Order: sequence, then structure tokens, then C-alpha cells
Amino acid sequence: NMEITMKNAKITIEPIAECSLMLRYRAEVNADNSVIIGALATKIRSEFGQLIMNVTPSYNSILVDYLPYRISEHQFIDEINKLSKCFMNVFSSNFMESKVVTLPVYYSEETALDLARFIERGVSLSSLIETHTKQEYSVSAIGFAPGFAFLSDVETSIAMPRLTTPRLSVPKGSVGIADSKTAIYPSQSPAGWNIIGNCPIALFDVSNATPDSVDSISLFSIGDKVKFEAIDRATFIELGGDLNE
Repeated sequence: NMEITMKNAKITIEPIAECSLMLRYRAEVNADNSVIIGALATKIRSEFGQLIMNVTPSYNSILVDYLPYRISEHQFIDEINKLSKCFMNVFSSNFMESKVVTLPVYYSEETALDLARFIERGVSLSSLIETHTKQEYSVSAIGFAPGFAFLSDVETSIAMPRLTTPRLSVPKGSVGIADSKTAIYPSQSPAGWNIIGNCPIALFDVSNATPDSVDSISLFSIGDKVKFEAIDRATFIELGGDLNE
């Protein structure tokens, strides 16, 4: 086991199966710390792409499944240890430079596909808008598609479990809530989140991509803050929103 100390917290690295390592971030679970975990997971994925099968971050740990015939356990622990140490030093100084992104959202009966689920719980459209827009969220992880950012955490009153049966498709720009997270679907895709509105702004731009970084095509980086702003139908259409998808 290896330990790295940083900001009153330790990262421990231990083998837990034949080709799996568990990194545990021993600090309290909060939005800032899950941001750190998310950023470290993204870094491990980009640095060791050829050596790993999966990188699975949770609130305070990262499970890394690697290919044992490409690197030995001892060597991989050593590499992850070096990367984590360097990352923690750089991250601490960059963490203060995160930006705030404000995104326009058209919350309405025609774009909030799951409004009925909130109404059943006694949350009206206007109260959903007020609660969702009054808060500043942190980008805690970048998800399964370019530009898909998990934003933490919504107020308890509007937290909502995922749909039992995901939709086969939701329009690009759909804003959703799943449990305590909120996010925007950057492109048309299947979706298990509760859709509450639509954002007409493109969240990633493939023309920005560089060979080293897929992240450069996304509007968000880990640690950024996001605010939502309610807009009306006319503004939504003016900004390029499409209601016919």
C-alpha cells in the first residue's frame, strides 16, 4: 500500500484483485473532494489509456482495472503513485482558477419531458425553475460523452431517482436530474435522467480537439462552476434551440 498526503487527506493505493487497483481518497465526502476524484480519474484515463480497461470513480475512491500483460502490478502502482503525487500538487494550485459558466435553459411543458414526476411530488414548474437556477454547481466528473458533465449537487427537494426504463432518445441539449446530480445531454442520445428543460448552447466543439486532449472540445473542465438561467421560448429559438427534434 502507498500513501500520498495532500491537504489533510491521504490517497492510498492498493491492489484488490489480480488486475485491479483501488485508490482511496481519505477525506470527507463533499463536492470539492468529488471534483478532485473526478479530475484524477480523467487524468489516469488519459495518461494510461493503453494499459487500462476501466477507470471507475466514486465519491472518494477510484477503481482502476488494468491489463496485467502490459504492465506489472508493482510497476503500475509505482506509475499511479507518481502521477497522483504530481497531480495533487498541480491540482491544488489550478483549483483556484476554475471558471463559472452560465447556461441558458428553456424550462417548459414542451421541453421538461419528466415534469409530471416533479408535479406528483408537489414541485411545480415555477418552483423547479427557481430551485434549479438559484444554485451554483460544481463539475464533479466528465462523463460518458464529450461535454457530458456531472454537476453536484441539486437541492434535496428536486433530487429524483433515474427513470426505471430509460428513454430511447432525448433531444440534444436536454437538461436532466438523476438523484442528486444534474447534467445536460450534449447530443441526442438515450437517457435515464429526468428531463426538466433544454439548453440551446453547444456544449462541445469537435473543431477544438487537439491530439493530446479530448477534453479541449468540451465547454467544461473539472472544478468549473455552472449556473443555469431560465429563458423564454422566443430566446430559446433565437439561440438556435429546436423544438421539433
